Amino acid sequence: MARRPHSDPRQPSFFDQPLRLTGADLAMAIREAVADSLASAKDTGKDRFAVAVEMSRLAARDVTKNMLDRYCAPSADEWRFPLELLPALVTATGDTRLVTLMAEACGFKALPGEAQAVAELVTLELQQRAISQRIAAAKKSLPAEALAWAEREADVRGQS
Repeated sequence: MARRPHSDPRQPSFFDQPLRLTGADLAMAIREAVADSLASAKDTGKDRFAVAVEMSRLAARDVTKNMLDRYCAPSADEWRFPLELLPALVTATGDTRLVTLMAEACGFKALPGEAQAVAELVTLELQQRAISQRIAAAKKSLPAEALAWAEREADVRGQS
């Protein structure tokens, strides 16, 4: 029996409904997501100093540990995480929860690149199923003589 692949509990399901946070709720969720991303990096051996150095290199601008601390602190309301640092945060921490949060706040789903191909395949299969159902319904509505003629014509053209 094949084993089920291990799923990450932090990774939402493709079929989960997106959260629609706004205003202060969204601001707090962003702070929490940044803090969780930094905690996740710490679990892999990267402290906030190391994350700040890597983010500085990736973003080509200064990012300090103090800045990261303030982006996470609920009491530092005037400090907001800049969106242009998001790619650097994801790369430095390996954590995508802020990407997921922002996509869902806008009513979208964030998919890793490899999942895009799977989503396209599923979409094509659903379209194929819908077309097959339409063909079956059209065949049922045809008189028997017309259906027989169409099948003979398809055989002649090698299209059956």
